[in-house]
Amino acid sequence: MSYMPPDLGALYLRHRDAMHKVAASVLREAGRASEADDAVHDAIVSIMASPPENVRNWEAFLVTAAKRKALDRIRSAEVRHAGPEFVEASHDRADDSDLGEDVADAIDQQERAGHAWDCLSVLDERHRKAVWETAALGRPRSEVATELSVTPARVSQMTTRSLALLREEMRRREEGINE
Repeated sequence: MSYMPPDLGALYLRHRDAMHKVAASVLREAGRASEADDAVHDAIVSIMASPPENVRNWEAFLVTAAKRKALDRIRSAEVRHAGPEFVEASHDRADDSDLGEDVADAIDQQERAGHAWDCLSVLDERHRKAVWETAALGRPRSEVATELSVTPARVSQMTTRSLALLREEMRRREEGINE
């Protein structure tokens, strides 16, 4: 007696929901649940190309095939998104930027910022708040004015005056250091 393959169309119709659920759950973990139908389709096409013999549980077989095709999709996506092979020769060259100069600039900026912070002591609390909130933090004058119970124009005056005092104090301290 010759082997008669089962009706794969009927088996698909009977077990497609289970196949889809398993494929979707596998692909969902990779954020690709929308590809579950494609994984099920790939599984059925693969089985149709070479139907297996002696399958005892068709539901388990079809669900496993769909799960494996879903995993294949995830793995192939990882390969595609991993990028080209790392070629050391193209990356093994000196960087054109001068790291020492960048570090020196950063240190200078920190020193100037610390110096400016020390100079804030010449301002009273209201002027310090006005200049810090508007110049350093970039807050709108109207908000700062509300907090200080003054007009926005007054905040501008306070900021201008405070910045002038800070410049003068910084200049005075720098001259004292350089002498």
